[in-house]
Amino acid sequence: MSLSARPFALLAAWVVLASGCGGNRPAAAPAVDLAAGPRAAPPEAESDGEVLLWGKQGDGPKTTYRVADDGRVLGEEPGIVIATSRGELVWREREAEVKLGGCEEGTPPENLEPGIVTHAWLAPRDDVARQVIVDPGDDGAGVGELSHHVELLGSVGPYLFVHEDVYVYSCGAHGNTVASFKLWDAEAGKEIDLMHHLPSKEALARRAEPMLDEGDMDPEEARKHEDLPDLVQIFPVYGERGGLRVDAQFAREDCYACSDGLWSGYTRSVIVPSEWMPERFAPWSTPPVAVVKFLQSHPGFGVGGWSRR
Repeated sequence: MSLSARPFALLAAWVVLASGCGGNRPAAAPAVDLAAGPRAAPPEAESDGEVLLWGKQGDGPKTTYRVADDGRVLGEEPGIVIATSRGELVWREREAEVKLGGCEEGTPPENLEPGIVTHAWLAPRDDVARQVIVDPGDDGAGVGELSHHVELLGSVGPYLFVHEDVYVYSCGAHGNTVASFKLWDAEAGKEIDLMHHLPSKEALARRAEPMLDEGDMDPEEARKHEDLPDLVQIFPVYGERGGLRVDAQFAREDCYACSDGLWSGYTRSVIVPSEWMPERFAPWSTPPVAVVKFLQSHPGFGVGGWSRR
């Protein structure tokens, strides 16, 4: 079973995923390998345009700064704004309530707290011509508890790294959490799959294996695993001066009580630097002067991503 498969297309599928208990593992739908769209125009080495840089200071809110080539801050606004050839697109999220059907012999549906799901999309400021990135649906049949969240892990130019997780209790012995990942191309307006291009995936999985063994509740038993950990997501990490690397997260099945909460239930996972720079990301691998100077004047600022107008 691929732990990176995306099980979130319909809420009905979550019920199946969460209904198992004991030693059973949640089944997952096959991963969809979507064709890559046209590549975004790389940022020019010398430009009079602005850099849109988003991130946060400590535990503060996510903020986007407009930075001139000489590092001057020209403006700022709350939230995340991405520059593309289509213009500026704003990352938006909205929580919605889902009516739950409950269990046959459990709390009556009319007495259940509604489930919560999160919708996410990109759109211009007038919120028309949306790129719908996460549409969780509204089917709560057979569900007693439901909590779904979306997190934008980071961005590289117009490429967005999106994490989803959903907790569902659907009348089994206990609830379960299922996670998924997608890479969104804001230029093409669709999901793409680059993880299967990771050239050193097996070597990285072997590097992750002893890390998972040592952290296991029973390390000796863990070392008997025959299968290598699964690559479940990748995401960008920006250094103090804006340099980019891509980290890879590997997960392995384990007992429900052994889950570490970093991926789905019934799994434990670790993160390792991939030492890989996809060709698509190369134009953003070296930060422009604007980014470097901004970070020099804002120590401790955590970069989520940057793009150029």
